[in-house]
Amino acid sequence: MPLTGELEHLPIVDVIQLIHSTKKSGTLNVYSHSGEGQLAFNNGYIISASHSNKKLRIGSILLEKNIIQQNCLDKALGIQELSGEDRKPLITTLIDNCGLSKDSAYQALEELIGMTIVEMICWTKGVFTLDVDEINVSDDYRYLPDQLKSISLDTQMVLMDALRIFDEKVYAGEIKISNEPLQSNPLEQIQAAAEKDNNFESNIVTEADDEGVNSAGFEVSEDLLGLADLDKVERRKPYVFKGLEVFDPASIHRQVVNSTITEISDSSKDELVNFLSGISSTRLLDDKSALTNQARSQAVILFTNDDFLQHAIMTVCKNEGILVFVTADKDKISTLIDRALGKFLEPILVFGEPTTNVDGFSKKQIIETRSNKMAKYPQISIIQLASPQDYSFLMKSLNDGCRAVFPLPYFSSQEDTFAANMVDFLNTFQVYIRSCFNEERRLEFSKLRNSLSGLRLLVNPADISLLVLKFVSEIFERTLTLIVDQSTHKQTLVAERSMGITADKNNGPEAPMKVRIPIHADSVFREVIDSGISFLGKTTDSTFTDLIYPDIGRPKDGTILLLPLKSNEKVITITYADFGDMPAKQISQDFLNFFACQAGIVMENALFRKRLAKSKQQ
Repeated sequence: MPLTGELEHLPIVDVIQLIHSTKKSGTLNVYSHSGEGQLAFNNGYIISASHSNKKLRIGSILLEKNIIQQNCLDKALGIQELSGEDRKPLITTLIDNCGLSKDSAYQALEELIGMTIVEMICWTKGVFTLDVDEINVSDDYRYLPDQLKSISLDTQMVLMDALRIFDEKVYAGEIKISNEPLQSNPLEQIQAAAEKDNNFESNIVTEADDEGVNSAGFEVSEDLLGLADLDKVERRKPYVFKGLEVFDPASIHRQVVNSTITEISDSSKDELVNFLSGISSTRLLDDKSALTNQARSQAVILFTNDDFLQHAIMTVCKNEGILVFVTADKDKISTLIDRALGKFLEPILVFGEPTTNVDGFSKKQIIETRSNKMAKYPQISIIQLASPQDYSFLMKSLNDGCRAVFPLPYFSSQEDTFAANMVDFLNTFQVYIRSCFNEERRLEFSKLRNSLSGLRLLVNPADISLLVLKFVSEIFERTLTLIVDQSTHKQTLVAERSMGITADKNNGPEAPMKVRIPIHADSVFREVIDSGISFLGKTTDSTFTDLIYPDIGRPKDGTILLLPLKSNEKVITITYADFGDMPAKQISQDFLNFFACQAGIVMENALFRKRLAKSKQQ
């Protein structure tokens, strides 16, 4: 039976996480004033996506990423047009005739799915339907190379990327939140149309009817992936439903509780379901800033084989806007941590309670795995869950360096109070995990406050730019002040003082480098100077590989910061920063931009006082 709900009461992010956590297969159709979208899932993993926005097409993405050139796209479209009824999908045509690699095609498909979700996150009004165990597939699937047929994306990772991109686009003003309600309910229109069509049942594709689905799982769909002609996209109608059932998150919680905790009484089950349903109810969003708070750059990585614990912790963390990645395979922990850090997420690793009869979860194995991760990732915090009866393991966990140890309720001797104790544990865990992630924010506020206090005392322009350098160096491993030289016909950058480049940054600022760096027309430096907006990310600008890194060395991670300092609407310095030999980490760009803005105001006042004093002397 298809399920339906309203985005106002259950945002698309929550729906996607629920589908993932409950390992559902099916098609999610979303309707809003801004358009329509569709995601297909197999066992909770995203296998395809489509969107009515014509910009979200595979050809556009390949062009934008410079994977193909316009002439290649034109050639492929021409081949399609001449092929008539034998026309293959665009991406297959590009692979067969234009040299597109299968790896690049796969990356573009991932990008397409991620951007589809980014578009959907903007919708706060609208409706959705989830048709469980039914997926529309296209007969065109047979043209896809085998590698592309097996696409199955980690839902949490895709969602993590989408939320990060969404945050960046909202901050840059590239995305507008759609709060306009639907003028009419498309589900009612589809329902009415279905009642007039006696043969609409034949439009449903089943596993037995379509060779695109086999016993090994659902195959990727050409149309669902947006692989049609770039300019002539035929929009497929989603499923037609005879009956719709309201999407009730409480039923998901009850399903998990009933299947994972069979020993407790019905009243205890009701207590757990009511608690999980209560905290999973959506906080209604009134404005754009509230919406962006969903996309916090934080994550919990949970290592446990307890299905109920997985679901419960995902639920309480979701209420805090924190993504949760779950694994019962110790070999995948490092992969999750690396991917989280690589995507600028601040992770906390949570180990589940030791279990004697499950491989990988004995006390000895957990201690070994935990010690390995502590040594490999000293910058992340670790939380251990354990039985309150196991005093020696609790103490050893703290002695080994765990940030905290949480006692888990145990059922054997607490049958009557198990549900109440579990609710207490989840409530406490939620409060604690919130404080963990807010701790870093408080430290950043403290650094900002102290630096602003020192900034107000400065009157020398050189001292002001130096304080910006020092402020940035508290976050990055290597920093360098680049002066924008306006005296020549073509602007150049002059490498001034630095920290962490020739010596440890704790030794303080280093002598000026005095190296001149030309600014190319297509350089990221030109973009920062012209726009006055900071840059944080990776770049292919050859200025770094050809002119900067030969003098300062290439950082381990390509993530860089270019922070402009403006005076009288002109960029006068750019502070370059990178992570040196350390892995990249999450950065609060808003703090950096705010401090640079305040430093710019102080700089303007200092320069004005300097000009005023000079005029008085004359």
